[in-house]
Amino acid sequence: MTAGQVMAFEWDATTGQSRRSDNARLILGDEGGELAIRLGSEFVRNVHPDDQACVKARIRNVCPDDPGYILSFRFCGLNGREVWLEEEAKGEFDTTGKLLRITGLTRDITERKRAELALAERTVQLALAGKAARVGSFVYYADTGNAQVSEGYATIHGLPEGTTEISRAQWKQGVHPDDLLLWEDLRTRAFRERRKEFSGKYRVVRADGETRWIESRVFVSYHSDGRPQRTVGADIDATERQRAEEHQHTLRAELDHRVKNVLATVSAIITQTPKADDTLATFVVGLDDRIKSLARTHELLSHSHWRGVSLEEIVRRQLAPFTSGNAAFDGPHVILKADAAQAVAMVLHELTTNAAKYGAFSKKDGRLLLRWRWLRNGLSGGLAIEWQEINGPPVLQPDQSGYGTSIVRELVPFELGGKADLDFATDGLRCRLEIPVRWVRRAGPASDDSRDSDAAGLNARA
Repeated sequence: MTAGQVMAFEWDATTGQSRRSDNARLILGDEGGELAIRLGSEFVRNVHPDDQACVKARIRNVCPDDPGYILSFRFCGLNGREVWLEEEAKGEFDTTGKLLRITGLTRDITERKRAELALAERTVQLALAGKAARVGSFVYYADTGNAQVSEGYATIHGLPEGTTEISRAQWKQGVHPDDLLLWEDLRTRAFRERRKEFSGKYRVVRADGETRWIESRVFVSYHSDGRPQRTVGADIDATERQRAEEHQHTLRAELDHRVKNVLATVSAIITQTPKADDTLATFVVGLDDRIKSLARTHELLSHSHWRGVSLEEIVRRQLAPFTSGNAAFDGPHVILKADAAQAVAMVLHELTTNAAKYGAFSKKDGRLLLRWRWLRNGLSGGLAIEWQEINGPPVLQPDQSGYGTSIVRELVPFELGGKADLDFATDGLRCRLEIPVRWVRRAGPASDDSRDSDAAGLNARA
């Protein structure tokens, strides 16, 4: 009994007194014998407060039809030591069914209980870690077709909370149809070649409709005849990483596209900039101005992560090198998408450069009015940008179109599917651009201008 940490006891139901074997003092922490005196009638009082009600209720329920019980509880010894006890006992009754005594054995299970609690806590920690890290494990038995799964596995596969076992048929139902055949082929080849492990990725469609990527690594054991016996594996939710990779791929493709466009634009600028009567210095200045204009637009797009640029900011940047209070511009708050921003900026640069050389900006009293407004034209409405020069020198119709004129007239229609009207009116150059609605979106607080009302109607229709 000493070696097994077991003590015997007998409790007299008539007197309420109890006796215990000599080794009880060692188990219950009563080296001085003081507790033994009290335990005769007060044993239950030293049971942990949280367990007393359960112990008392079980003893009260001892009857001829249910004479025995097995009960675990905590006991508080005089030395402050708390021990876990497991008590197995049986009641004895007289011929009338009256309880005479209860006799039994009480075992010290403290070490076992601590190990169980530690294991339970570690299991909970592991489950929480699996959920947080989106990692799950499974054990699949080929003979039964069922798999035991962890909480983390249930979480990343979108299974009901508390799921600990699923069939292979259930697993198949959750796998994306486009990936199921590929995974089955990978698994079959691994079994045929008797590989000890294999890995791959597949998608699952959860009950809420969300699609997640799973990266799985599987270890296989076989029967002596070569048939697969069991697979043990770990699944990782790789959705965020997969999305990041796809995003990087998209960014690389977009960057490649943009670099090609920039190089094509620069090549066109270099080819079209020189005129027959240009000096080398004039050519260099014109080329430098156009590339700087392109760079200013790219800087704005970079700051916005290529999500679009405010038209007002484009206007400010393009006019800044040539104006000092002689230009007025006005319009609703709008954002141009990346391709539209580049096209409009190039057109505005050509108009501004022309005004500085031959138009309103070349005279002290010359002025520029630049306005933009929403169009209301059924479902095809967009944005109109109107350029008008005032008090400049007399305007003459050019004998032939140069690079700048071609840009103004052709870039918006060709690149954006819009319209461009260039009028060499004698009282000042005028230009009107129409940008389709798909290239423009409203941004910022609305003004009281009726043009913003047009924008509201346009957005409502869109």
